[in-house]
Amino acid sequence: MRFAARTFALAAAALTALTAGTAQAATDSDDFVRARVAQVAAYQTEPCDGAPTSADGQAASKLNGVLTQGLKNSMTAYRVSCARAVIDAVQKRGLDERAAVIAITTTIVESTIENISGAAGDGSSSIGLFQQIDAWGSRDDRLDPSWATNAFLDEMERVYPNGSWRTADIGDVCQKVQRSAYPDRYAKQTLDAQRIVDELSGPGAVTVSIYGALSDGRLTYSTINSQTGDRTKTVVSTDNLGFVPKTLATLNFNTLLVTSPAGQLYRVDIITNSNSLQFATPTALGGGWTHDMLTYDGHGHLYGIANGTLMSYVVSRPKPASTQIGQRAVIGTGFTMRTIAASGDDWLVGISTTGVLRSYHIAADYTWTGATLADRWSTFDQLVTPGYGLYYGQTRDGAMYRYFDHNPFDLNGSDIEGFGTDPVDTHGWTQILLSAQPLVG
Repeated sequence: MRFAARTFALAAAALTALTAGTAQAATDSDDFVRARVAQVAAYQTEPCDGAPTSADGQAASKLNGVLTQGLKNSMTAYRVSCARAVIDAVQKRGLDERAAVIAITTTIVESTIENISGAAGDGSSSIGLFQQIDAWGSRDDRLDPSWATNAFLDEMERVYPNGSWRTADIGDVCQKVQRSAYPDRYAKQTLDAQRIVDELSGPGAVTVSIYGALSDGRLTYSTINSQTGDRTKTVVSTDNLGFVPKTLATLNFNTLLVTSPAGQLYRVDIITNSNSLQFATPTALGGGWTHDMLTYDGHGHLYGIANGTLMSYVVSRPKPASTQIGQRAVIGTGFTMRTIAASGDDWLVGISTTGVLRSYHIAADYTWTGATLADRWSTFDQLVTPGYGLYYGQTRDGAMYRYFDHNPFDLNGSDIEGFGTDPVDTHGWTQILLSAQPLVG
């Protein structure tokens, strides 16, 4: 379903708040959501995906231990069942984790993730998880979580064509779809939305793709079954890059970024990695890239460390030219890391030079929050992750071990599960650089 611009202009003009009073008057995003949690208790709701299950209740308990924003201590089995319905609709549409975070962020602000069917005397036609008014569709459609989510995503893709929502600010995307009178409320709920999506979704049994570089400049490509931990393939290129790369970052299935020891940035286009690994002549993108390490988060953000300084860049194309990697921002100094990897949208995980496992979240204003997850990871020379809490550590003697962080966005390592007795391999990983393909669309 797609709507004409005029229809949406009329809809925007007709938008009203879910409630008046305290919730409407609250200007702080967290206060606003907390006030709505109290008020929507008096509203009628519809089931989202049948009756909530015991698993939904368990997930709610876990989330109440990690949520820090408007829904802090307010997740219920019912809210979890509604969040699951939204995430399922996003996944069935074939969109990635970022789309799910955008949708969940919106429902936190609009309905506190409840499928609201109305209340006596409300005077508003806004209903459902996204509080969609009459112009969006019939009452039954708007109360159908799958239909409502897809209608939201239709409009998101209309106002952000060609996948541009993937790199736009999440709060801005929510606002341009919803046209709220309070545009600042969305951005402040994105961290909890990310935590909810991470808890309720996951890769299942997927193929983890890892590119690598050998000391002679050749490239490698390996695949790992995320569920069993088995390495299912490794191919090595016949050709070499013409230099030994200093850094390696995987943008997507067939695009890599590498830097030379002289600080030249190159894009490497993979021709095939099925039964052999072949790549085109590297495309030079410019000099001055003297970073010690690079990593890409799958959401348009390239991170690098040079002499302990962490900085970020925006990558605006799947196969970027030199002009499509820019907006350099210095995040901070003192990042003395042995290895870093991107664990999610604006999230990093890495091992310090002292062997400490660290996690970092980079905010929209480039401030950061970090925490120690574990203090005995000195065995690993390299750490890679495709996201979804899957960590793979390469030891200096060539073994590859795997871990699962049940919530990679809680700045807490107590929920990291290790598989030390069942490693991916006990030897053979001789690459000097490794980089996992982000598990996003």
